[in-house]
Amino acid sequence: MQRPALILHQLETSLSVAPDALARLLGVGMRTVATEVANLNSMLAGSGQVRLINGRYRLRVVDNAAFEEARRQVTGVKDSFNDPQHRVSHILAQLVLSTGPVRIETLARGMNVGRTTVTADLVTLRRLLAEMDVRVQGRPHVGLQLEGDELAIRLAVLRHAYRQAYGSYPLGTALLDILDEACAEFSFDEGVAMEVVRWMTVALDRRLSGHGLDELPQSHEQLTGTDAHAFAIRVAQGIERVTGESLPSAEVLYLAIPAAGRRTPMGTGVATRESVEAETRMLVDQVFARIADVLEIDVQPRELLTEFTQHVGFMVNRMRYGLSVEADLDVPELRVRFPLAVRMAELASDVVREQVGLTMDETELALAATYFQVFLDDSEQQGRRPFRIGIHTRRGPAAASLLKGQLGRALSVPTEYLLVSSAQEVTDKGVDLLVTAPGTSLDVAVPTIELSELFDRGELINKLSRMHFPHFGPLLNDRADGSMLVLLLGPDRIVQLPAGCGHDEAATRLAHHLADLGLVDEFFLDALAERLVETEPVLVGDRLAFPHASSPGLASVSCALGLVAATDEEPARLVFLMAVPEKENYDDQVLIRTYEELIRVGTNPRLMDRLCAISTYPDLLGLFEDLRDHNQGN
Repeated sequence: MQRPALILHQLETSLSVAPDALARLLGVGMRTVATEVANLNSMLAGSGQVRLINGRYRLRVVDNAAFEEARRQVTGVKDSFNDPQHRVSHILAQLVLSTGPVRIETLARGMNVGRTTVTADLVTLRRLLAEMDVRVQGRPHVGLQLEGDELAIRLAVLRHAYRQAYGSYPLGTALLDILDEACAEFSFDEGVAMEVVRWMTVALDRRLSGHGLDELPQSHEQLTGTDAHAFAIRVAQGIERVTGESLPSAEVLYLAIPAAGRRTPMGTGVATRESVEAETRMLVDQVFARIADVLEIDVQPRELLTEFTQHVGFMVNRMRYGLSVEADLDVPELRVRFPLAVRMAELASDVVREQVGLTMDETELALAATYFQVFLDDSEQQGRRPFRIGIHTRRGPAAASLLKGQLGRALSVPTEYLLVSSAQEVTDKGVDLLVTAPGTSLDVAVPTIELSELFDRGELINKLSRMHFPHFGPLLNDRADGSMLVLLLGPDRIVQLPAGCGHDEAATRLAHHLADLGLVDEFFLDALAERLVETEPVLVGDRLAFPHASSPGLASVSCALGLVAATDEEPARLVFLMAVPEKENYDDQVLIRTYEELIRVGTNPRLMDRLCAISTYPDLLGLFEDLRDHNQGN
């Protein structure tokens, strides 16, 4: 796909995209991105325009009918040898299909480019193939040839040059019918069937050209006897009926690889059983245990747990058998949008590497992160008990109902409204916030706010976001502007720490500071000390540590920020300590959102420099107000 088509596809599916994300997608520099966007705008011919708004490219369609015609022209442009990626794929295809050495001059004439261009493209190709242990060997006056294990060569062409090599290969309807029948029998969906077609096409052509597969690595023997192997046997039997060619056992096992590493329908069907074996379930359990141990976040997926377990099983197979998976996911963009989900995926990658000895690439990491973000969203939806608002007014039910209606429009959290007439009722009903009408009051220990029937909802949101509710924790309202750090800290929670102070010492100092304020007890101090012995504090980037621990004696979340002065050897650092009650006594969305903000802060060097330079809580407020105003201004 040409660059304008890729840009248009990205904008239509993501709705907006940052310039640096486009640069990564296209594999070019930022100036080239600007040039390609201008080229796309020229091709759209006024029917639409790509504009840079608030730091992101966005598509604006002016004339729908004209745009559809222009779009067909943009996306229908044939591959051009002006595209380096297409040239590299073409060269690999020629080397795979050729019965002998291929000369550089022949490649240059075929693409209508110079010898220097082909030489540069060969450097790129050799780098790609080196990852798969395949080599391009050249001999003067003879030409270029591929060398390497036959399976590796097949995987290389499947990953990098299948369409150029086999896009018009005459497979024949009889063989396609065999595949359709086998896929239907084994409950494979269309995507799996298409992948098997690709693998079978390469297998048949390579055998016919004298490059048969006689053996597979020992690790692939694990496929023997699986449902994927049974599927491959059925396909091989059909091939023999049609062509008279009996495939050796290695070729049959080769055909099992795409079936073993691709997703299949949920529920029934023998093809799904291998993905839910005890080994895979144990691996998934270890992943969630690692997340709970390191992050202290207890993710409890419901409907998607079985699907995620299947995903992990297929993922392990893909990595084990050298399969690649294509996904239109940008990991750097995911890190910005869903930082905690990516962190969870990284912990999952650690577990997979330790237990299976395989490394997740960026695409597999991104796919796993999408699951974890769904789990986090699901956890937020499950939530805990609603926020209880007590309404006290002497003006009757109508006034109370009006207040309730206005509050409901202002708040986006699950809320329960209770009419109360006495301080005892406030206590008995477990009210978190008491709202009183003007001229009425109750002497209660819970946060109280006085409101008329008509009030500024936006200002109420900002006011509530700064309040603390002892038996509920901070009120996380999606409509509230601001920072979790600002919400959780206060004038007495920012502590200057000496230069060279280590993470454990900093956490201990901050904990004792909270104890001096009466916010934590000795049980928390003991719990934190034990956790510091067992687990290193979570590190975000190079300069931000996030120690945290829970204790049953805590009534609500308490936090402190330590500013560690710079030394000649290292820059200033931050340590953010969080003390949380046991899970049933607080909203763990507080911890989740704190993680997300700390990851964004800790991975932003310029913001870290500004944070490390503050000395007071008003400085912190001013910094985040400046950031909010800057973001709104953009």
